[in-house]
Amino acid sequence: MKTRFPTPVAETGRRFHRWVCVNDRAARLLTVLGFVVLVLFGITTSNVGISDLRQDPANPLGWQFGKSRPIRSDEIHAFSAIVISILATHGAPSLSPLAARADLVHRFPTDGFFEHFVFFDSTMLRASAVIPDHMLFAAHWWLPSLILLLAMPTWFHQLGRSRRFGWFAAILIVLSPSSAWWSLMPVALIAYTLGGCVLMIAAFQRFQKGQRLAPVAMAVLGGILIAGLPSFYAPWSLLLGLPVLIASTAWILLRGGGWAPRLKSILITGGTAVVFGVGTLLENRDGLQALFNTVYPGSRRVESDPQPLGRLLGAPALGPLQYSEPVGINASELSSSFTVFFVWILVILLAAQWRLTFRDNIVEWTFGTWSALWIVWITLDLGPMSQKFPLLNLVTPPRAGQVVGVLAVILLGLLLSRWSPPASWRVPLVAGAACALATGYAASLLKAADLPSLTTTLILLVSAAVGVAVAAVTKYPRRLWPLALCIVLAALPVARANPVLAGLGDLRASDTAKAVAAQAPAARAEGKLWAADTPALNTLLLTNGMPSLSGLQRSGPDVAAWQKLDPESAFANKWNRGGGYIFFAWTPGHPTNYVTNDFDAVGVSIDPCTLKSAWQNLDKIVSSLPLEAACLTLDAELQWEGKPAYVYAVR
Repeated sequence: MKTRFPTPVAETGRRFHRWVCVNDRAARLLTVLGFVVLVLFGITTSNVGISDLRQDPANPLGWQFGKSRPIRSDEIHAFSAIVISILATHGAPSLSPLAARADLVHRFPTDGFFEHFVFFDSTMLRASAVIPDHMLFAAHWWLPSLILLLAMPTWFHQLGRSRRFGWFAAILIVLSPSSAWWSLMPVALIAYTLGGCVLMIAAFQRFQKGQRLAPVAMAVLGGILIAGLPSFYAPWSLLLGLPVLIASTAWILLRGGGWAPRLKSILITGGTAVVFGVGTLLENRDGLQALFNTVYPGSRRVESDPQPLGRLLGAPALGPLQYSEPVGINASELSSSFTVFFVWILVILLAAQWRLTFRDNIVEWTFGTWSALWIVWITLDLGPMSQKFPLLNLVTPPRAGQVVGVLAVILLGLLLSRWSPPASWRVPLVAGAACALATGYAASLLKAADLPSLTTTLILLVSAAVGVAVAAVTKYPRRLWPLALCIVLAALPVARANPVLAGLGDLRASDTAKAVAAQAPAARAEGKLWAADTPALNTLLLTNGMPSLSGLQRSGPDVAAWQKLDPESAFANKWNRGGGYIFFAWTPGHPTNYVTNDFDAVGVSIDPCTLKSAWQNLDKIVSSLPLEAACLTLDAELQWEGKPAYVYAVR
């Protein structure tokens, strides 16, 4: 019998298949190369190219494809504005002295030792003296996505699960409507914790092999990443990050072999996380205290509340948000993740009849239990007693409903990694039909209540697409095309949710921005302040590093600073607010008045001369209208939003 040897072409094909599909080296390489290309060209999906932030909206600078959306005001005027401000100052952002320290709620360091390490993503922005601003802005924008895409498959592999489904989960998290409409916030709130857990498990595995120095370094670095868990938007970061940390720690503890490698990895990682986490909290205790004492959001405690089923399960049908407005709610509030995957998970669990032993399936048990808690929180009315439930009472049910689908995506990936494809189509068809019906019903509810532009035809198409994708993945979990189909379908509802922007628009390149930026270093050095009367002008000052009384109050007020304007704190109910903005309205000759939107905006109508008497270092004000007052001298006339902006020196 003649022995057959593989031809060189066939052998090359098999090697290429292993390199691309089995070892996923190509996917990792392409991910890193994509990140590098985006950074080099300064490409992001930021909305800072909106017409409000253009010198002349009819002639915008730079390149942008797609429409910037005003609904992303927090990203435009706060998150991205703070990042660009750090690029301008090469240090801390130029936030209002009326506001308390906001390092923790926006992940940037001021002068603390620990926060410089924990908030490393913002610390790197200070390299703008040698690296172009647009590159650093893009690097900061995409870094969480890069870490998520690289860490999730590695985490799956470490746990003995399929790297392929790690990629599947990570990509779907990035593509979920809640990520798109919240400018990738859910990605940022899970990526660093996941990266820290990957390093902790890697340290454990290397300790098992008898290594010493490398695993210690990994554990320390992992602890620093995990230390940032309660920062940024804590309700989401805890909801998304804690199950990853708990599951990873429990998985290590339940491994076989000696206790030394397990304890070393956990204690070094955990000890580092505690030291750097507590250190960062202590460095920001004044800002935290200010936040807890605010009227809004303050130390509020919420209770469980059933959410509309359409908003929970309708993520695949949210494509119309790209070209039409919802009714009675905005696009960001309506967005969610793929919570409908819990239906898919239920079918798989019932069909497989697994014996999910606690030790071997601790990760699945952790995510399943954690998910069940949040599903109860957002679907049942447990009454006032639920305000006493720790952690859950920090997260409003609508906010929890928007991202609980991220947990479903991860849990589904873990389960599909162990799913044996059935011989018949019965289970895949049941899974596909169940998800299609759930999606169709949720989409119908969305059409009736929130999204009338969602047509019946589109509802049927989306439901059918979901059913086909779910059935295909369930039947052929080891093949690439069903996963690719699912990813493509997930991308369609969000493909145009945000623009593609190269650079920073007019915020740094326009003549008006350059005029402000030229005066900012001297103002910072001499302790002088400016103030403006519109959100667009406030953002112009902030992004160019100009110290300003107006602008952002993200943690809470500096009470002593506000008492310069309101000595008796008679209007504290108006200005004692966090997570928001400070606006001025120039009213020469009129008494001072305070207004609020009852949430996060603080408005002060004031005579510029009165403001000058309270703040002697007030140097200039910027007004969208011409003013006349004894203390004002016109210094310059700029253009912003296509309209004049008058700069007055205040004597």
